[in-house]
Amino acid sequence: MQSVYTAAALYLEAVLQCMRAMAASITTDTTHYVPDCLARAAMEAGSQAFWLLEPGIGARRRMARFMLIRAAGAQRLAEEVVRTDPAGPGFYGETPAQAADVAAHYGLTCEYRKRKGRRGDWWCEADKLPGYTQRNLILEDAMSTPAAYAIYSAALHADWHSIVGNWLQTTAPDGSGAVVIHPDRVAVWGAALVAAAPAIFPAIRALTLLDHRARLLEVDHWRASTLRLIRQMNLPRSWW
Repeated sequence: MQSVYTAAALYLEAVLQCMRAMAASITTDTTHYVPDCLARAAMEAGSQAFWLLEPGIGARRRMARFMLIRAAGAQRLAEEVVRTDPAGPGFYGETPAQAADVAAHYGLTCEYRKRKGRRGDWWCEADKLPGYTQRNLILEDAMSTPAAYAIYSAALHADWHSIVGNWLQTTAPDGSGAVVIHPDRVAVWGAALVAAAPAIFPAIRALTLLDHRARLLEVDHWRASTLRLIRQMNLPRSWW
């Protein structure tokens, strides 16, 4: 089980890296585009940890979930290697077979089940690896941030509305049209706050599983501090 908790910690560190990058990039002229992309990346990492740390599933099933993540990741890496170099290098990382061997060492069977005309699914005993969107919607629901994943996915995919929303159309004194950069304070702060939640909610699950009650009280204190900050920034009332 130690490896599972280590994996969850690495996912949480990935969320923190997104937050550090966001802190380094935000200035008074920052639009919401880059924070939106980083918020999406933070949700992706946090959703993996959140799924791994689901309470009440037991040690065996938790390990099975970890092996699903490893096997699926190894498969995607192998596919990219083939696209890059059909001959294939001698070593590039964990292979699907190696991941399956690790699972077998723990008495687990991980297998890829193909579906007719579609990409298949990875299964380990009774668990199927959920897709990216499904995992993130589960986390989004826990965070009480409806539509967050869709909003930030639009930025990552450079959908037109996520690009043009960073600019404002104006009319110059001579009557000509122009677009000027438009930092949206509320949108930037929204991304910053949402990016923190994918670290907090999996951490709450981990602290609960490990029975670290004092740390849970600290988390409650941080959440209360965030609410005070939202009020000080005069952010939308619906946020708090």
